[in-house]
Amino acid sequence: MRQAAAPAVRSYRRTGPRGTRIPDRTGGYRPEHIPAFLEERWYQEHLAPLQINTEAKSVRRLAAVLLVQQASGRAKGDAADFLGINPTGGQFAATSTLLRRLRDGQDAFNAALHNLAEELDRATDPTNYQRRRELLRDWSLPSGTWHEIITRLPPVPGPVRPNLGNRVRQEASAFVWAYVTCGEPLFAPRHIEAAQPPDTRQAWRQRRANTWFQLSRSDALNHYTALRGLLCQHGDALIEKIESGTSTSIR
Repeated sequence: MRQAAAPAVRSYRRTGPRGTRIPDRTGGYRPEHIPAFLEERWYQEHLAPLQINTEAKSVRRLAAVLLVQQASGRAKGDAADFLGINPTGGQFAATSTLLRRLRDGQDAFNAALHNLAEELDRATDPTNYQRRRELLRDWSLPSGTWHEIITRLPPVPGPVRPNLGNRVRQEASAFVWAYVTCGEPLFAPRHIEAAQPPDTRQAWRQRRANTWFQLSRSDALNHYTALRGLLCQHGDALIEKIESGTSTSIR
C-alpha cells in the first residue's frame, strides 16, 4: 500500500539523529498552495488520462496529500491534517480499488504527479488555499446574508414551499466554504449544526447528502440551480475580499 501511493515528485534526504525527512527543494510551490481537493483542471489535465475516473474523489484527495507531503516533508497523516482532512478517520485514504490500480500503473501515476508539481512550481501567482481555510475556519453564512440570498430566489410554482431554514443554511454554508477553499463539503465547519440538539443534528446528517447532490448536479431543479448560482456569487465576493489582503477575518 505504501509503495503504491508513494510520492515520487520530490527527492528526500534524511537529517538529524532521528532521521527526519525533509524535501530537497529551495523554491516552487509550498504546502499552502495546495487545496484539500485537487483542482478540477489539475485533475483533468494530469490524472484523468490515467483512466481512474471511477476513483476520482480518492485520487484528488490522495494527490493533494502527496503534494503537501512533498513540499513539507510531513508524514501523510500530518499532510492530511494540514489540509483539514481527518486522518484518523481515514477520509483521505485511498480505497483498496485505487491502491490496486496504482500498483498496476504506479510509474504513470508518479509521472503525472511529477508533471503537476512542475507546473505548480512554475506558477507566478499561486493561490494561498491555507489562508482561505484559516479565514473560514469559524465561518458560516450569517442569518441576514442567508435571508438576502433566499429572497432573490425565483418563486416556486405550486402550493409546496421549499424548506429554507437553518438546515439548508448549514448545507449552503458548506457549499460556499468548499467553493472558496477548493475543498469538500464533508470537511466544512458546521457551526450551525453544532448549535442544535442531538436529535436535530442526527436528522440533519441523514439529509445532508441529498442536499449536496441537489446543489451540485448539473440537471438540478430550477430552485437549486438558482440557489447554486447565488451561492457561487457570494463565494466569489468572499474570494475577492480574501485576495485583497485587507481582511484578517471574514463574516
